[in-house]
Amino acid sequence: MKLWLVALMVMGCGGGTTGATSGTPAFARDFQDYESWETFAVPGNDADVLDGGSVHTAGSRTLYLKERPPKGSTEFPVGTMIVKVGTFNTFAMHKRGGTYNTKGAVGWEWVELERTAAGQMIIVWQGLGPPAGERYGDFDLTCNDCHSAATANDSVLAGPMQLKEL
Repeated sequence: MKLWLVALMVMGCGGGTTGATSGTPAFARDFQDYESWETFAVPGNDADVLDGGSVHTAGSRTLYLKERPPKGSTEFPVGTMIVKVGTFNTFAMHKRGGTYNTKGAVGWEWVELERTAAGQMIIVWQGLGPPAGERYGDFDLTCNDCHSAATANDSVLAGPMQLKEL
């Protein structure tokens, strides 16, 4: 009986912001309403997708930002969530902060999302990068390979989400 009560208390803890604390992973419930967040369009050449381009970067994409950082920020605050919807996949970045992902895009967790037929958002994978063997089109790269190079913008590559412009 006591074990059941402890389990019930743990499941009931937290809320929609449980992914917002340093070191805490994001949960599927954190992304359920991402389509209501601020939207940014990233135009692209949709023909790139048909020509075998990367399913991750080819074609037009829509970005969703849960909350803008304070004006003048030099990095995104812990708890920041960015969702990128492309032609084939939906990916997200979640700022866990602290010492998370110190060998890559420092502080950032990577997430692939999928909406079920019933309309629920689920996490396909999350962590320091995609599972072994996952590729982006013809490229054998991980999230950190590209994003960690964008140090001037806290590892966020998207043009419309430059800290100096937000």
